[in-house]
This record gives sequence, structure tokens and C-alpha cells, in this order.
Amino acid sequence: MGPTITIPRRLTHGEELVVVRRQEYEQLQKHLAEVRDALTKIRQGEKELHTGKTRTVESLAELRH
Repeated sequence: MGPTITIPRRLTHGEELVVVRRQEYEQLQKHLAEVRDALTKIRQGEKELHTGKTRTVESLAELRH
């Protein structure tokens, strides 16, 4: 990650403002989307586990049947 510049609060009316390169911002946005997708899938899996919609297998070969 490149240098981070913080704009003084008096210029932003008390709020902090951080400037980053567009490429870094886009990478962060992509990462955020991937994390949100993963968390959604985890929540769905936990819901299915609690409702008994999952099964236990001893090996991957069992998944073929």
C-alpha cells in the first residue's frame, strides 16, 4: 500500500478524510465484496447446519453418490 495522507479535521468539519490511490481503493472494494460473499455463504451454511440440511461424510468419494 502506498502513502496515506490524512486531511486535517478543520478542513473536513471534524471528519477524518483519507486519500488513497484509485487502484488501492478498487482493490479494497473488491476485497470487501469477496468478504461479504464469504460471510453470506457462511451464514447460509450455519443456517442449514442448524436446520439439519447437512450430512456427514467420511471421504470425498461419498459425495459422488
